[in-house]
Amino acid sequence: PLRFDIRRIESSALSGNNSSTTNSGKKGSADALLRKQAVIAAAEAREAKFKAKTAPKPKPVPKSTSTDKLQHHLHTTDVVSEETKREIDAVKQAERADAEKLGYNPYEARAMTSGQARTATVAMTTGTISADNAPSRISGEMAPPGRTNAPADPANASASLDPAFEHAFQTLVTSNAEHSAVLKSMKIMRTLITNATTKGQQGGDETSSKFRRVRLSNPKIREAITDMNGALELMMCVGFVLSENEDDGETYLVYPPGDTGPDWLKNGMARMEAY
Repeated sequence: PLRFDIRRIESSALSGNNSSTTNSGKKGSADALLRKQAVIAAAEAREAKFKAKTAPKPKPVPKSTSTDKLQHHLHTTDVVSEETKREIDAVKQAERADAEKLGYNPYEARAMTSGQARTATVAMTTGTISADNAPSRISGEMAPPGRTNAPADPANASASLDPAFEHAFQTLVTSNAEHSAVLKSMKIMRTLITNATTKGQQGGDETSSKFRRVRLSNPKIREAITDMNGALELMMCVGFVLSENEDDGETYLVYPPGDTGPDWLKNGMARMEAY
């Protein structure tokens, strides 16, 4: 009998082609996955960088000062001793008393003129001076030793001082701390008023006008009148008016011609001289 042996013979060429195809497929899939992951990572990096640029920056938190810490301590403290409460109330009462005395609150920040600052300084150091509590050298009630006050002139007794003059005089003697400066200002103003109402009303206008004009930029006039609280107002009360000269651009106090002053001027001059 015939016998046949059947065997499966794998060709090397076929097996080689199949394995290389399988390996290349696997390698291509791995490369594609890596490329996909790299693209995704790059996109995520770009998005994170863009968000970092466009995100609003947080505002810096200021460092707390000692005042803030004290206020925080006061707000967070539940129990305040009775002694502390009494001290706080006493300080507040003293501040209110000072504010009522001065007419404004000096403990709050506010803008003020130099005249108001000098008034506050005088009031806090020496107290407020008025016609009721003014010393004799201001009120003119007592004469120096060895002298007697001149009797009042009955003709001028009815000519009471103008309230505006009284107010300006009070401001002058109470709002300027240096007594010597007030005396100098009074003396200069009396001379100017006398010249304006006497020599300034005599002769031609060219001769008399120089006695009726006071240039405010003059250093002596600025020191005695412009820089003194109440002095400029006092000069205007007796008849002087402010005038701008277009030729030289200066500001003058000018007394009108043909005017010898108000009927109470003599009493006002006596009041200034008594000071």
